[in-house]
Amino acid sequence: MTRASHAWTLSILTAVICEHSYAAYAFEAAGLSGEFSLGAGAASINARNVNFGLGRIDLRDGHIDGERVDWQEAYVKPGLTLGYALAPDTRLFAGGALLGAHTFGDGDAGGYTRDGDGRGAVEQAYAGVQLRDWTFTAGKQDFMVGSGFIVMDGNLDMFDDGAYWLGPRTAFRDAAVLGFGHGEVAAQAFSLHTDDHLGDVRMNGLNLDYTPGGHVNLGLMALRVSADDPYANPLQPRDGMRVYNLRALQAKLPGLADLTLHGEYALQRGHGAGVDYHASAWYAQADYAFPALPLQPLLSYRHARFSGDDDPGDHTQAAWDPLSKGFIGWSTWLIGDIVGNYLLYNSNERVDQWTLRTQLTPTFTLGGIHYRFSLDEKALNGIPVSDRRFANENVVFLDWLPTPSVAASFAFNWAQPLGAARERYGNDDFRTLSMYVTYRY
Repeated sequence: MTRASHAWTLSILTAVICEHSYAAYAFEAAGLSGEFSLGAGAASINARNVNFGLGRIDLRDGHIDGERVDWQEAYVKPGLTLGYALAPDTRLFAGGALLGAHTFGDGDAGGYTRDGDGRGAVEQAYAGVQLRDWTFTAGKQDFMVGSGFIVMDGNLDMFDDGAYWLGPRTAFRDAAVLGFGHGEVAAQAFSLHTDDHLGDVRMNGLNLDYTPGGHVNLGLMALRVSADDPYANPLQPRDGMRVYNLRALQAKLPGLADLTLHGEYALQRGHGAGVDYHASAWYAQADYAFPALPLQPLLSYRHARFSGDDDPGDHTQAAWDPLSKGFIGWSTWLIGDIVGNYLLYNSNERVDQWTLRTQLTPTFTLGGIHYRFSLDEKALNGIPVSDRRFANENVVFLDWLPTPSVAASFAFNWAQPLGAARERYGNDDFRTLSMYVTYRY
C-alpha cells in the first residue's frame, strides 16, 4: 500500500465508525444474559524534526532514520460478555475479546513499531463470580488503581503488537482480582502479570478506596513485584520491588465548589536481583472551573516529580520506575504527547503543567497545554548532562464527542529543546500533527 492509500483507508474507517456508532447488541434467554461489543480506532500522525533533529531511532537495530516520519495505525476489538444469575445475590459472569492492530507508513516516531507490524490475538478472556458485595475474577483482564498513576496498562504495544501510539492492548495476563465494595468503601486484592515488553513480571498487592460523603476519594495501595528470571532485564530490574501509594483524588473543599484538588505520593523500596530500590514519585494538581463564563473554561495546574538516579553505576535504583502506568486522557499519565511518548517516561523528571479547556459546544472541546520539563538528576539515559532543563512542550487540541460511543481528536504539538535535550539530541523543535477517532461501547 502507498502512503496515499493508507490515508484513504483511515478516512474510510473514520467515516464508517462515525456513521454507525450503535450500542452493543444485548440478549437474554433462560437466565443467561450477554452482550456483543465492538471497539475500533484509527490514527494518522505526522512528525517533523524527530528527536529534536537527531532523527528516528529504530529500537530493534539502533538505525537512525530521517527527521520526517508519517505513519498510520488502526485496530478492531470485538468482544462478548456473559452473565448468569444463580440466585438474587449470586451471579456468574465471563468475558472475552479479540484484538487486531496494525501500523502503516514509516513506523512510529519512537522507533517502537515499523510498517507492517501488527497481529491479532486474544485480548481478554476471564471468568468470575459475584456474591453480594464480593467479586472474584480470573484470567486475562483489565485492572486499574486510582487514576492509573502506577497500575493500569499490562501491555506495552511495541514491535509485532503494532499501534504503539493508539496503545489498544491493556489487559494483564494470568490475572486474579478479589474485590469488595460496600457504600463508601472498595477494596481489591490483586495478582497481575505484565507482557514481555513490560518486563514479564507479576505484581501482587492490595488496594483500598474510601469516599467519605462523595467529597474526596482517599486511597492507599501496596504491591510487590516478582520476576521468574530476576536477571532477565539488567537495565530495568524489578524483582523484589515493593511499591506504596497514598492518594487523594477529586477532593472538594467547603465553600469552593468550583475547585477540585488531586494528589498522590508513592515510594519504591525493597531488594532483589542484587539491587536496592529507593525511588519516589508524587504530584499535586488543582482544577478550577468557571461555569458562569462563556465557553465554561477549566484552568488546571499540576506539578509532578519522578525521582532520578545520580549514580546509575551503583547497586541502588533511585530512578522512579513507572511500572504499568495508564492513559485515561490528555497528560494522564502520558505527560506530553511528544516528551511522554518518545523521550521521557515518568522517570527522572520534574514537570510543571498548565492546562486550559473550553467547551465550544456540547460536543466540541478546545484546549491547550503548556509543559515545562526538567530532569530530577543531571543524567539522561544513564549518561551525565550539564543542565537540568530538558524541554518545553505545547499542544493545542480539539476533541469531538458526537455520540457517547465515538471520540475524535485533532492535536498539534511542538516541543522546544532546552539545555539537556540539546546536549544529547539536537536544536530543532520536535513537532507532531495527530488525528484519531475511536469507537467504544
